[in-house]
Amino acid sequence: LDQLSPGDEIMVSTELREYTYVVREIQIVEPTDVWVLEPTEFASATLISCYPYRVNTQRIVVFADLVDTQG
Repeated sequence: LDQLSPGDEIMVSTELREYTYVVREIQIVEPTDVWVLEPTEFASATLISCYPYRVNTQRIVVFADLVDTQG
C-alpha cells in the first residue's frame, strides 16, 4: 500500500464485475484510530495494513473512491 499515491487506480474484480477506484488520500494512523472504518455516504474502498514494514507500530490507510463499474 505504501507504493500507492493519490490519483492511482485500484481495480477490484469479482465473478460478475470489475470496479475501478481512484486513490483520494493516504494517511498513517495509530492502531487505535478506528474512525478510518466509519461508513461513507458514497461508494468507496478503504485499504488498511500494518506500517512501517516489519515494525508494524502504526497503520497505513488508503482511501479510494469508486469511479467506474464494468460488467
